[in-house]
Amino acid sequence: MKVKQLVSKYLKSQGMVAKKNDLGLNFTYDGWNFLLWNDADDPLFFRLILPGVFDVTDDNFAKAIMACNKVNWDFKVVKAVLYDFEDEHDKGASVWICYEQQLDTEPQLEELIPRAIHSLISAADAFNKEMTEE
Repeated sequence: MKVKQLVSKYLKSQGMVAKKNDLGLNFTYDGWNFLLWNDADDPLFFRLILPGVFDVTDDNFAKAIMACNKVNWDFKVVKAVLYDFEDEHDKGASVWICYEQQLDTEPQLEELIPRAIHSLISAADAFNKEMTEE
């Protein structure tokens, strides 16, 4: 079974509804919007994302890069990246925080998903703290 189906089944068992979109599965937890990235070429690769944590502008670009670096250094299996986007309404960049792990054939999702969710929230909080400090 692929990661997307496994995660969807786990979320349903926890009372969370995941919605499919072009990039993967979206679900919310504790007011945060998560995205499980769909990687069709690697069915056992788990990438859970907290997208759009912070909007990047020309004025805050350098500080955002440094805050991403700090998160990447301080958190294991979590990385903060600048994600460029363009849609019919807007163009820009925002910070996305990703939790990535290669899974074995029988992953323990009841441990992995809560750990990933809480790691992402902690990393987002740390990133935002870096951005608000003078």
